[in-house]
Amino acid sequence: MILDIGAGRGEDILTIREQLPGASLQAIETFPVSIEFLKQNDVSVSEIDIEKSVFPFESESIDLIICNQVYEHLKEIFWLTSEIERVLRPDGAAIIGVPNLGSLHNRLLLLAGQQPAAIHVLGPHVRGFTVPGLRKFFEAAGSLKVERVGGSNFYPFGPKIARLVANMMPRLAVSSFYLLRRTNSPRRFLDLFDDPIGVELVDTPFYRGSL
Repeated sequence: MILDIGAGRGEDILTIREQLPGASLQAIETFPVSIEFLKQNDVSVSEIDIEKSVFPFESESIDLIICNQVYEHLKEIFWLTSEIERVLRPDGAAIIGVPNLGSLHNRLLLLAGQQPAAIHVLGPHVRGFTVPGLRKFFEAAGSLKVERVGGSNFYPFGPKIARLVANMMPRLAVSSFYLLRRTNSPRRFLDLFDDPIGVELVDTPFYRGSL
């Protein structure tokens, strides 16, 4: 089973269907036009709040999760990550894509004293991520492992050269993509709040599930 979180019009999950025509396709989406399009293309859709809802899937039931250009829009990334971990089967994979705050053009903008493009103040993004920072976040509890990091797009080059350079230097690419594996650790992602690092998180009431 494949799950696309924040699927939009399904560009990612429908591309995967071309390679795995027999796969069961699930999506989480709330935009009505996108939901209708996904349903017309035989993708099952769940309309939930990914920042506070329990995913409507059994634990360890999903083989592959896609979550592309979603994390930067959210406050409750601890909850989202814990649900990804919960429904992902052991050794299952998740592909997470985000704008790269550490991209070359964002670094140059900051050097010039300008707001980086990855997180405009007057914009929809509420978080910015660098490759080392997001890797540390995903691996902090030991329940997820970053197996590979890739990049896409690279200012100011055209598509062909940008693809080559982004693969060579993903930490400077416009977007970063993380291949995660669920480990066999008995710890869960939200156990982070019981670790020493949890003391640093108490000033913000991050959602941890209903009590």
